[in-house]
Amino acid sequence: MLPLSARGFIRFDVEDFLTPESDDALLAMMESMRRVGLPGSYGLVGKKVSALKSRGRFEILARLSEERSIGFHSTSHSEHPTLAEALAPLDYATARHHFVEREREGVEIVKQWVKAPQYFTQPGGNWVPEALEALPALGMDLFFADSFNSYVVDLMEPYWYGDVMHLSFPVVNPRPFGLGLPHNLDEAIRLVDDHVRRWPDGMFMIMLHPTELVSTAFWDAVNYAQGSTRHPLTPAPLRSADDQRRALESFETYLEELSRLPVEWWDVATLKERVMPREPVLVLRQELEVQLRRHGWGPLTVTRGTLSAAEAVYALAKQEVTGAEAVTVHYVGPPDVYDDRAEEFDAMPSLEATQRFARAVVDGVERTGRLPSEPVAGLTWRAGMAGLVQEPLPLRFLSFIKEPGALHWDWPIFPKGFSPWRLWKDARRLAWTLKPARLTP
Repeated sequence: MLPLSARGFIRFDVEDFLTPESDDALLAMMESMRRVGLPGSYGLVGKKVSALKSRGRFEILARLSEERSIGFHSTSHSEHPTLAEALAPLDYATARHHFVEREREGVEIVKQWVKAPQYFTQPGGNWVPEALEALPALGMDLFFADSFNSYVVDLMEPYWYGDVMHLSFPVVNPRPFGLGLPHNLDEAIRLVDDHVRRWPDGMFMIMLHPTELVSTAFWDAVNYAQGSTRHPLTPAPLRSADDQRRALESFETYLEELSRLPVEWWDVATLKERVMPREPVLVLRQELEVQLRRHGWGPLTVTRGTLSAAEAVYALAKQEVTGAEAVTVHYVGPPDVYDDRAEEFDAMPSLEATQRFARAVVDGVERTGRLPSEPVAGLTWRAGMAGLVQEPLPLRFLSFIKEPGALHWDWPIFPKGFSPWRLWKDARRLAWTLKPARLTP
Protein backbone atom coordinates (compact mmCIF):
# COMPACT_ATOMS: atom_id res chain seq x y z
CA MET A 1 0.00 0.00 0.00
CA LEU A 2 1.18 3.53 -0.71
CA PRO A 3 1.58 5.80 2.32
CA LEU A 4 -1.36 8.08 3.00
CA SER A 5 0.52 11.20 2.00
CA ALA A 6 -0.29 13.82 -0.58
CA ARG A 7 2.22 13.99 -3.41
CA GLY A 8 2.94 17.44 -4.77
CA PHE A 9 4.70 18.59 -7.95
CA ILE A 10 6.29 22.01 -8.49
CA ARG A 11 6.37 22.74 -12.22
CA PHE A 12 8.19 25.65 -13.82
CA ASP A 13 7.16 26.73 -17.31
CA VAL A 14 10.33 28.39 -18.64
CA GLU A 15 9.20 30.25 -21.72
CA ASP A 16 9.82 34.02 -21.88
CA PHE A 17 12.53 34.37 -24.53
CA LEU A 18 12.05 38.14 -24.87
CA THR A 19 12.77 39.40 -21.34
CA PRO A 20 16.45 38.99 -20.28
CA GLU A 21 15.61 39.63 -16.63
CA SER A 22 13.56 36.42 -16.62
CA ASP A 23 16.84 34.52 -17.02
CA ASP A 24 18.04 35.77 -13.63
CA ALA A 25 14.67 34.95 -12.06
CA LEU A 26 14.97 31.36 -13.27
CA LEU A 27 18.46 31.02 -11.84
CA ALA A 28 17.41 32.54 -8.50
CA MET A 29 14.38 30.24 -8.25
CA MET A 30 16.47 27.15 -9.00
CA GLU A 31 18.89 28.18 -6.26
CA SER A 32 16.00 28.63 -3.82
CA MET A 33 14.70 25.17 -4.70
CA ARG A 34 18.14 23.74 -4.04
CA ARG A 35 18.54 25.54 -0.71
CA VAL A 36 15.16 24.40 0.58
CA GLY A 37 15.63 20.90 -0.84
CA LEU A 38 12.52 20.60 -3.00
CA PRO A 39 12.50 18.93 -6.44
CA GLY A 40 11.16 20.76 -9.48
CA SER A 41 10.15 19.90 -13.03
CA TYR A 42 11.29 22.42 -15.66
CA GLY A 43 9.47 22.66 -18.98
CA LEU A 44 11.64 24.52 -21.49
CA VAL A 45 10.58 26.35 -24.64
CA GLY A 46 13.04 25.79 -27.46
CA LYS A 47 13.33 29.51 -28.23
CA LYS A 48 14.03 30.22 -24.54
CA VAL A 49 16.96 27.81 -24.59
CA SER A 50 18.21 29.45 -27.78
CA ALA A 51 17.90 32.87 -26.13
CA LEU A 52 19.91 31.72 -23.10
CA LYS A 53 22.62 30.51 -25.46
CA SER A 54 22.56 33.74 -27.49
CA ARG A 55 22.78 35.84 -24.33
CA GLY A 56 25.75 33.81 -23.11
CA ARG A 57 23.92 32.41 -20.08
CA PHE A 58 25.77 29.11 -20.15
CA GLU A 59 25.77 28.88 -16.36
CA ILE A 60 21.97 28.65 -16.45
CA LEU A 61 22.02 26.01 -19.17
CA ALA A 62 24.55 24.03 -17.13
CA ARG A 63 22.41 24.38 -14.02
CA LEU A 64 19.35 23.14 -15.90
CA SER A 65 21.31 20.15 -17.19
CA GLU A 66 21.83 19.08 -13.56
CA GLU A 67 18.08 18.87 -12.92
CA ARG A 68 16.48 15.42 -12.87
CA SER A 69 13.25 16.48 -14.59
CA ILE A 70 13.51 18.48 -17.79
CA GLY A 71 10.49 18.82 -20.05
CA PHE A 72 9.63 20.36 -23.39
CA HIS A 73 7.20 23.30 -23.45
CA SER A 74 7.01 23.62 -27.28
CA THR A 75 9.34 25.28 -29.72
CA SER A 76 7.88 28.79 -29.71
CA HIS A 77 5.00 28.86 -27.18
CA SER A 78 2.71 31.73 -28.20
CA GLU A 79 3.97 32.62 -31.67
CA HIS A 80 1.17 32.57 -34.22
CA PRO A 81 -0.02 30.22 -35.41
CA THR A 82 0.15 28.49 -32.04
CA LEU A 83 -0.06 24.70 -31.87
CA ALA A 84 -3.84 24.60 -31.55
CA GLU A 85 -4.31 27.24 -34.26
CA ALA A 86 -2.09 25.30 -36.65
CA LEU A 87 -3.53 21.83 -35.99
CA ALA A 88 -7.25 22.50 -35.57
CA PRO A 89 -8.01 22.93 -39.33
CA LEU A 90 -6.22 19.66 -40.21
CA ASP A 91 -7.50 16.10 -40.08
CA TYR A 92 -6.09 14.12 -37.16
CA ALA A 93 -3.55 12.01 -39.06
CA THR A 94 -2.13 15.05 -40.88
CA ALA A 95 -2.09 17.04 -37.63
CA ARG A 96 -0.20 14.30 -35.79
CA HIS A 97 2.52 14.32 -38.47
CA HIS A 98 2.60 18.13 -38.41
CA PHE A 99 3.00 18.15 -34.62
CA VAL A 100 6.12 15.98 -34.86
CA GLU A 101 7.67 17.96 -37.71
CA ARG A 102 6.85 21.33 -36.14
CA GLU A 103 8.18 20.51 -32.66
CA ARG A 104 11.22 18.44 -33.60
CA GLU A 105 13.42 21.56 -33.90
CA GLY A 106 12.62 22.70 -30.37
CA VAL A 107 13.23 19.25 -28.91
CA GLU A 108 16.63 19.12 -30.59
CA ILE A 109 17.53 22.55 -29.17
CA VAL A 110 16.66 21.44 -25.63
CA LYS A 111 18.50 18.18 -26.13
CA GLN A 112 21.64 19.88 -27.46
CA TRP A 113 22.00 22.61 -24.84
CA VAL A 114 20.42 21.04 -21.75
CA LYS A 115 19.41 17.35 -22.05
CA ALA A 116 16.77 15.18 -23.67
CA PRO A 117 13.37 16.22 -22.29
CA GLN A 118 11.37 13.59 -20.40
CA TYR A 119 7.92 15.10 -20.80
CA PHE A 120 5.82 17.54 -22.80
CA THR A 121 3.64 20.26 -21.35
CA GLN A 122 1.40 22.26 -23.65
CA PRO A 123 2.06 25.99 -24.09
CA GLY A 124 -0.86 27.84 -22.52
CA GLY A 125 -4.23 26.72 -23.83
CA ASN A 126 -2.66 24.64 -26.62
CA TRP A 127 -3.70 21.21 -25.33
CA VAL A 128 -3.80 19.06 -28.47
CA PRO A 129 -4.82 15.38 -28.66
CA GLU A 130 -2.19 14.68 -31.33
CA ALA A 131 0.45 14.77 -28.60
CA LEU A 132 -1.02 11.60 -27.08
CA GLU A 133 0.18 9.52 -30.03
CA ALA A 134 2.95 11.73 -31.44
CA LEU A 135 5.19 12.29 -28.41
CA PRO A 136 7.03 8.93 -28.59
CA ALA A 137 8.36 9.97 -32.02
CA LEU A 138 10.02 12.89 -30.22
CA GLY A 139 11.45 10.71 -27.43
CA MET A 140 8.85 11.51 -24.76
CA ASP A 141 6.27 9.30 -23.09
CA LEU A 142 4.57 11.69 -20.67
CA PHE A 143 2.16 14.58 -21.25
CA PHE A 144 2.20 16.83 -18.15
CA ALA A 145 -0.93 18.94 -18.47
CA ASP A 146 -2.74 20.76 -15.67
CA SER A 147 -6.28 21.46 -14.58
CA PHE A 148 -6.19 24.98 -16.05
CA ASN A 149 -5.52 23.87 -19.62
CA SER A 150 -6.17 20.14 -19.94
CA TYR A 151 -9.12 18.80 -21.90
CA VAL A 152 -9.25 16.06 -19.24
CA VAL A 153 -11.07 16.61 -15.94
CA ASP A 154 -9.04 17.04 -12.76
CA LEU A 155 -7.35 13.78 -11.76
CA MET A 156 -5.35 12.99 -8.65
CA GLU A 157 -3.41 10.14 -10.19
CA PRO A 158 -1.62 9.53 -13.51
CA TYR A 159 -3.55 7.91 -16.37
CA TRP A 160 -2.51 6.14 -19.52
CA TYR A 161 -4.05 7.97 -22.45
CA GLY A 162 -3.17 7.08 -26.02
CA ASP A 163 0.49 6.06 -26.24
CA VAL A 164 1.65 8.08 -23.22
CA MET A 165 1.04 8.76 -19.56
CA HIS A 166 -1.13 11.82 -19.00
CA LEU A 167 -1.20 14.04 -15.91
CA SER A 168 -4.10 16.41 -15.31
CA PHE A 169 -3.52 17.32 -11.68
CA PRO A 170 -5.34 20.09 -9.81
CA VAL A 171 -3.34 23.33 -9.76
CA VAL A 172 -3.22 24.56 -6.17
CA ASN A 173 -1.96 28.12 -6.31
CA PRO A 174 -3.42 31.58 -6.88
CA ARG A 175 -4.01 32.58 -10.46
CA PRO A 176 -1.95 34.37 -11.60
CA PHE A 177 0.58 33.33 -8.97
CA GLY A 178 3.98 34.92 -9.62
CA LEU A 179 2.59 38.30 -10.66
CA GLY A 180 0.87 38.55 -7.28
CA LEU A 181 3.89 37.82 -5.09
CA PRO A 182 4.58 38.91 -2.39
CA HIS A 183 1.04 40.12 -1.70
CA ASN A 184 -0.61 36.73 -2.23
CA LEU A 185 1.98 34.74 -0.24
CA ASP A 186 -0.36 33.94 2.66
CA GLU A 187 -3.11 32.92 0.27
CA ALA A 188 -0.73 30.66 -1.65
CA ILE A 189 0.33 28.83 1.51
CA ARG A 190 -3.26 28.52 2.74
CA LEU A 191 -4.44 27.03 -0.57
CA VAL A 192 -1.94 24.18 -0.38
CA ASP A 193 -2.61 23.57 3.31
CA ASP A 194 -6.37 23.44 2.72
CA HIS A 195 -6.01 21.15 -0.29
CA VAL A 196 -3.81 18.68 1.60
CA ARG A 197 -6.23 18.60 4.53
CA ARG A 198 -9.12 17.87 2.17
CA TRP A 199 -7.30 15.32 -0.04
CA PRO A 200 -4.49 13.90 2.12
CA ASP A 201 -3.47 11.15 -0.33
CA GLY A 202 -3.99 12.69 -3.79
CA MET A 203 -1.63 14.28 -6.28
CA PHE A 204 -1.58 17.99 -7.09
CA MET A 205 0.68 20.55 -8.67
CA ILE A 206 1.96 24.09 -8.30
CA MET A 207 2.68 25.96 -11.52
CA LEU A 208 5.13 28.87 -11.76
CA HIS A 209 6.53 31.09 -14.50
CA PRO A 210 9.90 32.60 -13.49
CA THR A 211 9.28 35.68 -15.64
CA GLU A 212 6.33 36.69 -13.44
CA LEU A 213 8.65 37.47 -10.53
CA VAL A 214 10.36 40.23 -12.50
CA SER A 215 7.55 41.57 -14.69
CA THR A 216 4.15 43.19 -14.26
CA ALA A 217 2.35 41.44 -17.16
CA PHE A 218 2.59 38.19 -19.07
CA TRP A 219 5.24 38.47 -21.76
CA ASP A 220 3.09 36.73 -24.38
CA ALA A 221 -0.07 38.72 -23.65
CA VAL A 222 2.00 41.84 -24.37
CA ASN A 223 3.14 40.51 -27.76
CA TYR A 224 0.66 37.94 -29.11
CA ALA A 225 -2.79 38.84 -27.76
CA GLN A 226 -5.99 37.77 -29.57
CA GLY A 227 -4.32 36.17 -32.54
CA SER A 228 -2.14 39.08 -33.62
CA THR A 229 1.58 39.73 -33.25
CA ARG A 230 3.00 43.00 -31.99
CA HIS A 231 5.66 44.66 -34.16
CA PRO A 232 8.30 44.98 -32.98
CA LEU A 233 8.26 42.35 -30.24
CA THR A 234 9.07 43.84 -26.86
CA PRO A 235 10.10 42.47 -23.45
CA ALA A 236 7.50 42.42 -20.69
CA PRO A 237 7.23 45.56 -18.54
CA LEU A 238 9.42 45.18 -15.47
CA ARG A 239 8.84 45.52 -11.76
CA SER A 240 11.13 47.83 -9.86
CA ALA A 241 14.35 46.32 -8.52
CA ASP A 242 12.89 46.37 -4.99
CA ASP A 243 9.70 44.63 -6.15
CA GLN A 244 11.73 41.95 -7.89
CA ARG A 245 13.76 41.34 -4.74
CA ARG A 246 10.66 41.10 -2.55
CA ALA A 247 8.98 38.70 -4.97
CA LEU A 248 12.00 36.39 -5.01
CA GLU A 249 12.31 36.52 -1.22
CA SER A 250 8.64 35.66 -0.81
CA PHE A 251 9.06 32.74 -3.21
CA GLU A 252 11.76 31.27 -0.98
CA THR A 253 9.56 31.81 2.07
CA TYR A 254 6.80 29.99 0.22
CA LEU A 255 9.09 27.03 -0.44
CA GLU A 256 10.12 26.90 3.22
CA GLU A 257 6.47 26.74 4.27
CA LEU A 258 5.74 24.03 1.69
CA SER A 259 8.60 21.92 3.04
CA ARG A 260 6.88 21.81 6.46
CA LEU A 261 3.58 20.44 5.15
CA PRO A 262 2.67 16.71 5.19
CA VAL A 263 3.44 16.38 1.47
CA GLU A 264 5.79 14.06 -0.37
CA TRP A 265 7.31 16.33 -3.02
CA TRP A 266 7.97 14.59 -6.33
CA ASP A 267 9.30 15.58 -9.71
CA VAL A 268 8.54 13.89 -13.03
CA ALA A 269 11.58 11.63 -12.68
CA THR A 270 10.30 10.33 -9.33
CA LEU A 271 6.86 9.68 -10.79
CA LYS A 272 8.30 7.74 -13.72
CA GLU A 273 10.34 5.64 -11.31
CA ARG A 274 7.20 4.80 -9.33
CA VAL A 275 4.82 3.98 -12.19
CA MET A 276 4.54 0.33 -13.15
CA PRO A 277 4.94 -0.39 -16.88
CA ARG A 278 1.79 -0.75 -18.94
CA GLU A 279 1.74 -4.53 -19.33
CA PRO A 280 -0.76 -7.10 -20.65
CA VAL A 281 -3.65 -7.77 -18.27
CA LEU A 282 -5.26 -11.14 -17.60
CA VAL A 283 -9.02 -10.51 -17.70
CA LEU A 284 -11.60 -12.85 -16.16
CA ARG A 285 -14.97 -12.58 -17.86
CA GLN A 286 -17.11 -12.78 -14.72
CA GLU A 287 -15.09 -10.11 -12.93
CA LEU A 288 -15.12 -7.83 -15.98
CA GLU A 289 -18.90 -8.07 -16.37
CA VAL A 290 -19.38 -7.25 -12.68
CA GLN A 291 -17.13 -4.18 -12.99
CA LEU A 292 -18.82 -3.04 -16.19
CA ARG A 293 -22.30 -3.24 -14.67
CA ARG A 294 -21.05 -1.36 -11.64
CA HIS A 295 -19.05 1.36 -13.39
CA GLY A 296 -19.94 1.43 -17.09
CA TRP A 297 -17.48 1.33 -19.97
CA GLY A 298 -14.06 2.22 -18.58
CA PRO A 299 -11.72 3.12 -17.14
CA LEU A 300 -11.85 0.00 -14.95
CA THR A 301 -9.73 -1.65 -12.27
CA VAL A 302 -9.61 -5.44 -12.13
CA THR A 303 -7.57 -7.84 -10.01
CA ARG A 304 -4.63 -8.04 -12.41
CA GLY A 305 -4.49 -4.40 -13.49
CA THR A 306 -6.51 -1.66 -15.14
CA LEU A 307 -8.47 -1.59 -18.38
CA SER A 308 -9.54 1.12 -20.78
CA ALA A 309 -12.92 0.98 -22.46
CA ALA A 310 -11.20 -0.16 -25.66
CA GLU A 311 -9.44 -2.99 -23.83
CA ALA A 312 -12.66 -4.03 -22.05
CA VAL A 313 -14.55 -4.22 -25.37
CA TYR A 314 -11.79 -6.30 -26.93
CA ALA A 315 -11.62 -8.64 -23.90
CA LEU A 316 -15.36 -9.35 -24.02
CA ALA A 317 -15.31 -9.74 -27.80
CA LYS A 318 -12.40 -12.20 -27.57
CA GLN A 319 -14.20 -14.16 -24.87
CA GLU A 320 -17.37 -14.21 -27.00
CA VAL A 321 -15.46 -15.50 -30.03
CA THR A 322 -13.31 -18.09 -28.25
CA GLY A 323 -15.53 -19.10 -25.35
CA ALA A 324 -12.59 -18.58 -22.98
CA GLU A 325 -13.27 -17.36 -19.46
CA ALA A 326 -9.86 -15.67 -19.23
CA VAL A 327 -8.00 -13.72 -21.93
CA THR A 328 -4.83 -11.64 -21.91
CA VAL A 329 -5.27 -8.13 -23.24
CA HIS A 330 -2.51 -5.87 -24.56
CA TYR A 331 -2.90 -2.14 -25.27
CA VAL A 332 -5.78 -1.45 -27.66
CA GLY A 333 -5.85 1.83 -29.57
CA PRO A 334 -8.96 3.90 -30.31
CA PRO A 335 -10.91 3.67 -33.55
CA ASP A 336 -9.63 5.91 -36.31
CA VAL A 337 -13.17 7.26 -36.76
CA TYR A 338 -15.76 7.55 -34.02
CA ASP A 339 -18.98 9.52 -34.38
CA ASP A 340 -19.85 10.30 -30.77
CA ARG A 341 -23.00 12.12 -31.84
CA ALA A 342 -24.70 8.76 -32.30
CA GLU A 343 -24.53 7.63 -28.66
CA GLU A 344 -28.24 6.94 -28.17
CA PHE A 345 -29.19 3.29 -27.83
CA ASP A 346 -31.90 2.03 -30.19
CA ALA A 347 -32.42 -1.72 -29.74
CA MET A 348 -30.64 -4.81 -28.42
CA PRO A 349 -28.98 -6.69 -31.31
CA SER A 350 -29.61 -10.37 -31.94
CA LEU A 351 -27.18 -13.04 -30.78
CA GLU A 352 -26.00 -13.54 -34.35
CA ALA A 353 -25.41 -9.80 -34.84
CA THR A 354 -23.50 -9.63 -31.55
CA GLN A 355 -21.29 -12.53 -32.58
CA ARG A 356 -20.53 -10.85 -35.94
CA PHE A 357 -19.69 -7.67 -34.02
CA ALA A 358 -17.36 -9.56 -31.66
CA ARG A 359 -15.54 -11.25 -34.56
CA ALA A 360 -15.10 -7.90 -36.32
CA VAL A 361 -13.69 -6.31 -33.15
CA VAL A 362 -11.22 -9.15 -32.59
CA ASP A 363 -10.16 -9.17 -36.23
CA GLY A 364 -9.69 -5.40 -36.31
CA VAL A 365 -7.64 -5.26 -33.12
CA GLU A 366 -5.45 -8.21 -34.03
CA ARG A 367 -4.73 -6.75 -37.48
CA THR A 368 -4.14 -3.12 -36.52
CA GLY A 369 -3.85 -2.85 -32.72
CA ARG A 370 -6.86 -0.50 -32.75
CA LEU A 371 -10.60 -0.80 -32.51
CA PRO A 372 -12.25 -0.80 -35.94
CA SER A 373 -14.17 2.26 -37.00
CA GLU A 374 -17.95 2.44 -36.74
CA PRO A 375 -20.13 0.80 -37.98
CA VAL A 376 -18.69 -2.55 -36.88
CA ALA A 377 -20.27 -5.50 -38.70
CA GLY A 378 -23.30 -3.30 -39.29
CA LEU A 379 -23.70 -2.22 -35.64
CA THR A 380 -22.98 1.01 -33.83
CA TRP A 381 -20.62 0.80 -30.88
CA ARG A 382 -23.50 1.35 -28.48
CA ALA A 383 -25.51 -1.53 -29.93
CA GLY A 384 -22.58 -3.95 -30.21
CA MET A 385 -21.35 -3.25 -26.70
CA ALA A 386 -24.85 -3.67 -25.31
CA GLY A 387 -25.04 -7.03 -27.04
CA LEU A 388 -21.81 -8.19 -25.37
CA VAL A 389 -23.22 -7.61 -21.86
CA GLN A 390 -26.93 -7.88 -22.72
CA GLU A 391 -27.71 -4.35 -21.57
CA PRO A 392 -26.78 -0.78 -22.55
CA LEU A 393 -24.21 0.66 -20.16
CA PRO A 394 -22.98 4.28 -19.96
CA LEU A 395 -19.88 5.32 -21.90
CA ARG A 396 -18.18 6.55 -18.76
CA PHE A 397 -14.88 7.25 -20.49
CA LEU A 398 -16.46 10.26 -22.20
CA SER A 399 -17.12 11.87 -18.81
CA PHE A 400 -13.35 12.26 -18.37
CA ILE A 401 -13.27 14.90 -21.15
CA LYS A 402 -14.40 18.40 -20.20
CA GLU A 403 -17.33 19.98 -21.96
CA PRO A 404 -16.32 22.82 -24.34
CA GLY A 405 -17.54 25.54 -21.98
CA ALA A 406 -14.94 24.44 -19.42
CA LEU A 407 -12.01 24.54 -21.85
CA HIS A 408 -9.45 27.35 -22.01
CA TRP A 409 -10.42 28.42 -25.52
CA ASP A 410 -10.54 31.94 -24.06
CA TRP A 411 -6.75 31.98 -23.57
CA PRO A 412 -5.79 35.60 -24.32
CA ILE A 413 -3.37 34.55 -27.04
CA PHE A 414 -5.98 32.81 -29.18
CA PRO A 415 -7.91 34.76 -31.82
CA LYS A 416 -11.23 36.02 -30.53
CA GLY A 417 -13.90 33.33 -30.87
CA PHE A 418 -11.37 30.53 -31.46
CA SER A 419 -13.23 27.20 -31.03
CA PRO A 420 -11.19 24.17 -32.19
CA TRP A 421 -14.02 21.61 -32.20
CA ARG A 422 -11.98 18.98 -34.04
CA LEU A 423 -9.42 18.91 -31.21
CA TRP A 424 -12.19 18.31 -28.67
CA LYS A 425 -13.80 15.55 -30.72
CA ASP A 426 -10.50 13.73 -31.10
CA ALA A 427 -9.83 14.07 -27.36
CA ARG A 428 -13.13 12.22 -26.86
CA ARG A 429 -12.27 9.61 -29.46
CA LEU A 430 -8.90 8.95 -27.82
CA ALA A 431 -10.64 8.68 -24.42
CA TRP A 432 -11.40 5.06 -25.37
CA THR A 433 -7.83 4.42 -24.15
CA LEU A 434 -7.97 6.14 -20.73
CA LYS A 435 -7.11 4.04 -17.70
CA PRO A 436 -5.29 4.59 -14.38
CA ALA A 437 -1.56 3.98 -14.14
CA ARG A 438 -0.46 1.84 -11.21
CA LEU A 439 2.21 2.92 -8.75
CA THR A 440 4.69 0.64 -7.03
CA PRO A 441 4.27 0.17 -3.25
